[in-house]
Amino acid sequence: MRYHTRWAARCHDIEVHREGVSHGSDDRRRDLGGGSIDELLDRAVAAINRGDRATATVLTAQVLEADGANAEAEDLLAVPDHPGEIRRLTILFADLVDSTSLSTRVEPETYRLVVGRYREQVVRIVERFGGHVCSTKGDGLLAVFGHPIAHEDDARRAVAAGLDITGGVARISEAARRRFGFDIAVRVGVHRGPVYLDTEQDDVYGLAANLAARVSGLAPPDSVVVSDAVAPLITRFFQMESRPPAAVKGVEKPVAYYRVTAERPEPIKLTRGPLVGRDEEVALLRENWACAQAGSLSMGMVFRGEAGIGKSRLAAAAVEVAERSGAVVLELAGSEFHADVGLYAVRGLIERRCGIERLSAPTERIRLLGNEINARGLDPATVLPLLAPVLGIAPQHGYQPVPAEGAKLQELIDAAVHQYLKACLGEEAALVVAEDLHWVDSASLAALGGLLRANPGSYLVVMTGRPDGWTGEDWPVTTFDLAPLTDAQTDELVDRLEPGASAAQKAAIRQRCDGIPFYVEQVVAGLTETGVPETLYEPLFARLRASANAIPVLEAAAVIGRHIDRGLLCSVVDLSVEELDDVIEELEGALVLERWGSDGWRFRHELLREVAAELAPESVRRGLHAKVADALSGDADWRLVAGHFERAERFREAASAYQRASNDARRRGALAEARTHLTQALGQLDRATPGPERDRQEMAARLRRGVLISVAEGYQSRAAAGDFERCLQLGGTDLGDDELFATLTALGNYCLARADLGRAAEVVKSLRAGLAKRQWFRPAVDMLVGLLACLRGEFELGCSSLEAATVGVAAGHHDVVAVWRFVPNEPVTSAHIHLALVALVRGDLRGAERELSVSADRAERLRFPQGPYMHAWELFVATWLRIEAGQLARAATLAAELRGVAEWHGFDIWRQRAAFLEAAVGGLAALDTEDVDTAKAMAHTATATTLLDELRTLEANMYSTFYDAVLGRLLIAVDQSEQAHARLSAGLALAEDTEMHFYDSELLRLRAQTHTDHTAIQADLHAARELARCQGAPLFELRAALDDFVSRGESARAALVAAVDRIPAESAMPDVARARATLTLSNTSDG
Repeated sequence: MRYHTRWAARCHDIEVHREGVSHGSDDRRRDLGGGSIDELLDRAVAAINRGDRATATVLTAQVLEADGANAEAEDLLAVPDHPGEIRRLTILFADLVDSTSLSTRVEPETYRLVVGRYREQVVRIVERFGGHVCSTKGDGLLAVFGHPIAHEDDARRAVAAGLDITGGVARISEAARRRFGFDIAVRVGVHRGPVYLDTEQDDVYGLAANLAARVSGLAPPDSVVVSDAVAPLITRFFQMESRPPAAVKGVEKPVAYYRVTAERPEPIKLTRGPLVGRDEEVALLRENWACAQAGSLSMGMVFRGEAGIGKSRLAAAAVEVAERSGAVVLELAGSEFHADVGLYAVRGLIERRCGIERLSAPTERIRLLGNEINARGLDPATVLPLLAPVLGIAPQHGYQPVPAEGAKLQELIDAAVHQYLKACLGEEAALVVAEDLHWVDSASLAALGGLLRANPGSYLVVMTGRPDGWTGEDWPVTTFDLAPLTDAQTDELVDRLEPGASAAQKAAIRQRCDGIPFYVEQVVAGLTETGVPETLYEPLFARLRASANAIPVLEAAAVIGRHIDRGLLCSVVDLSVEELDDVIEELEGALVLERWGSDGWRFRHELLREVAAELAPESVRRGLHAKVADALSGDADWRLVAGHFERAERFREAASAYQRASNDARRRGALAEARTHLTQALGQLDRATPGPERDRQEMAARLRRGVLISVAEGYQSRAAAGDFERCLQLGGTDLGDDELFATLTALGNYCLARADLGRAAEVVKSLRAGLAKRQWFRPAVDMLVGLLACLRGEFELGCSSLEAATVGVAAGHHDVVAVWRFVPNEPVTSAHIHLALVALVRGDLRGAERELSVSADRAERLRFPQGPYMHAWELFVATWLRIEAGQLARAATLAAELRGVAEWHGFDIWRQRAAFLEAAVGGLAALDTEDVDTAKAMAHTATATTLLDELRTLEANMYSTFYDAVLGRLLIAVDQSEQAHARLSAGLALAEDTEMHFYDSELLRLRAQTHTDHTAIQADLHAARELARCQGAPLFELRAALDDFVSRGESARAALVAAVDRIPAESAMPDVARARATLTLSNTSDG
């Protein structure tokens, strides 16, 4: 049996891996002619694995000549010839501290339980890191890394597993202390060396295995130590403390070892070269700048290409050209952390120009923003409330928010951004540089598009990004898709970077770098070093190991992002200010970092950050993200904070930050973005530890998402249903819980909006049951009871409940607000609006007007969104009232006003209702003139039909049968009786399905007009009259009785007289006047 050839590949990888690192021992890396001691040992292992025992013997002999006491070489010479494998493996040994003593102090069963959990934890962690536990004898566990699967980083995996084991055992110890009253601890040692691997017995033999166990004994409790054979291989990934060599049993010389303190990735160094192979692009840059200076430029420039292709170098060339002219230069940059945050690129620009720093207080941000707006000659009163939300500044810090929502607010903010950018650029030639646009949000892209289209001829706009389709189709730009350098251009770049490069070196660079300028620069930067590996990654990795302190700095910088704030970096790294300054100076000199702004830096290329981020071990990365998130938690950039908490796997904190990011987005009018952030918050909570606090947080997020949907789409939207139902599941049955009560309130409004009155009744019943401890909430429940009754056609009950709501405890009580905050309406205002409808069905026009006047006054005093939302509702019912009263001109005015309010505030459901009302009123008005315009009426009728079908699709069914009746009137008037009959019957069917019978009498009365059979006519009219009388709707009863009188004559007089008598004597409804006139005329005719 041959030793696995894959280990030969493994050894080759280790050689490459080591060429870029500084070993801890000068003896081990001393060149012996054929390589260092470590290299000779690796080659000897490879020779044994391929069956070349002779070569292995020669190589180990060379090692013993230089180091006669080298135990690893002696082990290789002692390898038996029988089947098995020789492996240069990394070995981890975990040992429970004072386990014998512990076993004498606790019950055996308890001891077995705790030690069993310890063993399970070690096995699980080892396997997670790709290792394999070979032995679990006693309380010590031996694991190997490199078998059965070899990785390029097995030493790193072993040490990372050791750190996780110490953390896991600490958690087990905490649980044992709480439950049993004692602690446990673990020591972990890691060593690497050649061993005999018995694959049949799944065991390892040799000094390396024994030394791993001995090294573990040098570790303090709950810590990891590594031998000097491992330390050089993991230095790039872990911080270590060198410890004095110590004697261990069975080994003659003291053992050198290191204590591992933390994980760390290796940073990257960048060398930036000259501009080569871009003559056409540079020539057009200069030509376009000349046109901008002449005021005749009409085209922007786009440079697209893969990472490292040279986009940023061309952008820098544009800046150099403009700055030589003393021109204004505006720079925007995309961020991968903010690709979904509206106007984030613009935010960065504004903050830099204002001098706003990460830790600037909100009031200071407002002051600086006001100064900048004044300096640009803009009006702070109008511009500041629109730009402040872009910077994430809440209104309570010094400005009045714009009373708009959704698309309208976003439109106003976009206009203010455009105005600000133009003010910054001025009248002379100016340059706008926008980089990494593949990470720029759509709103910032739209702002750039606006500048391009509104270019007065003096703006040169230069944009860079990866080829991801981010450019606007209508952008007036010249696009360059940058290609890799040719071989000749690559050689030219090498010559300018390193004039002494040989032909062989140039050929190797061409082969390795594939014409990517950034790759070329990095490989050339490593030409003076020996042992450059075949890939780009390794030389970059090796160059950045010049300083131990640079590692934690670059590790943190990679997590922070491309742009690095000094204050934030200071709060994340465990270095003094002086030490950090020294590292930054070193990294600037190495062309890894460059200055950005007044007090920050950035990676000279995004690839540097990406490589650094890839190197970070997951546990270290999580810890760094946690530190960054904690440091940023006082900042206004909650989307960024949320991302860091998410990567730190602090799920509940991530969810909270996403919820605050949602609030920021809503203040900017970006409702879709706000909903997205809430969805992200819920995704984090899915991963959080179950518990009551987590459930309450999920309920709050779902309720907030529901209110965003309700504001935009109406709270009948099915998109909200799943959230409400989930909240009920989470809330349980404790009606004393405010979150559950808020859920029931939102769900009740949702069911009413959809006309799901059966479910609404169940919810209202639950709310009434919860009033025992919430008498202050009774007006809100009375309103829901009243609205439910009215929709069912139970007007007497509805009226009494609505009146109770208006005279109950003031709805401004803070507890009411807390529970009602997830619904965009306001209960007492809603009660007055629906009392107006009750007055309407009673024929009391003046009473309805009074109720609407009260509701309008209340709505005006309410804040957004409730105030404008209730104003829209009041306008809707006012339009309805004027249609019923035949006052079509006033109805048209009110419908137009409703549409304006809905469009201004982004209330899509009210905009759709307003559109239906405008079409319906337009149709009725076309028929209500001396010169009837049937064609116009038919056109309006067709529009109204389409709009009503759309409302049905949205399941916005509240009041829907009123729409059916209005549309039925139109269809009858334009001689489309069959369509009218179908529409009215559909309305009655919907009423039957939903229990929403408030308008059934009118539907029946109108349907009677579509019949040709006298019996059918009489049946519908009789049903309409009797239903209206039972419901307490005398106006509807009067209309049915009047139609019946017209149809049957004197035999229907008594019913009409009775209906008139039930209407208030002072009623101003035209139906009443017509009924009285009809009766008078009939009496005269009889006489």
